[in-house]
Amino acid sequence: MGIFKDENGNSYGDWTHRGQGRTRENANNIVTTGDEKKWYDQTFWIIFFLVVFWPVGLVLMWRGACTWHVAVKIVVTIVLVGVVALSYQMSQAVIAAQGTMGI
Repeated sequence: MGIFKDENGNSYGDWTHRGQGRTRENANNIVTTGDEKKWYDQTFWIIFFLVVFWPVGLVLMWRGACTWHVAVKIVVTIVLVGVVALSYQMSQAVIAAQGTMGI
């Protein structure tokens, strides 16, 4: 029996957590549970893309994997369209103002 062997002669290491039922066979089950969402289906990333790059955020939000209520999706879409329209109108007003000032 060596220094890293149990009473049956099987090698073990720190990763096995003896006595907790963690073995090499179920090591992959410890890392992932199988019910985790993909990164692009998580609420954090959907909100992140809605703020940073809104077209991608809208697509991720309207996909079937997003569990938000339809009313929330409609309100978010209307707000984003309003912000984009307001931004465009303001940029056009700035361009027009610069044209009249002779800049």
